[in-house]
Amino acid sequence: MTKCDQQLSRLLIKDCPFWSIEEGIYSVLPTPGSHQYDTKATLYDLLIGTRSYNRIIWGASPHSYVRFASQAVTSHSDGWLLDAGCGSMLFSAQAHLESNRPVLACDQSLGMLRRARQRLLKLAGAAPERILLLQADIMALPFLPTCFQTILCMNVLHHCQEAAGLTLCLKELLADGGQIYLTSLVINHRLIGDYYLKALHRQGWIARPRKSAGLEVLLRDSLKRGINYRVEGNMAYAMTFTM
Repeated sequence: MTKCDQQLSRLLIKDCPFWSIEEGIYSVLPTPGSHQYDTKATLYDLLIGTRSYNRIIWGASPHSYVRFASQAVTSHSDGWLLDAGCGSMLFSAQAHLESNRPVLACDQSLGMLRRARQRLLKLAGAAPERILLLQADIMALPFLPTCFQTILCMNVLHHCQEAAGLTLCLKELLADGGQIYLTSLVINHRLIGDYYLKALHRQGWIARPRKSAGLEVLLRDSLKRGINYRVEGNMAYAMTFTM
């Protein structure tokens, strides 16, 4: 068993099988199959990473996404960090590389995980052993309770109809004194952004859009802890803190 195998096995519930799909990427899915983002990962990065797209459509900034990811990573000096729904690590890769913390980055899309690994290799020349990439269903994460000091979950909640269920699951994985960092697109009285969110929902790309105030209430009710919540354009940012 390799060092990465040993690290992953310590985080998974008892008797949870896992295997290496390809170099640097593991899976816990019994039938990996395909995901809607597998064939769109490259296009997604090219579009979502642009300043103009985010400014015009969402009234937000990629720099804000990067800063938020860095805030999560640097919130604690050690302890495992779960990057839940990591995608291609478009906004979090640099922060992970600049930290010494162990990271478990999971996503259901193999295409996105491949992009994440390529990004790590491009930025650092090698993918550090402390950063594990895992194909997993974020709605059925097979991890032991309280094993993560920090949980980062960016741009996932607007894909989930049962967002409260997801946040409850993430809360169970959080160690005492740990923090959760979340972002989500929301309806926020912006003509272009609100219209585009509804169009994405009609196309089946996201769940029914939530209003900003509704998401804040959902998070406070499900997490049962203090939350710092703010909105930039159509992008909501939330982080928990100890009361």
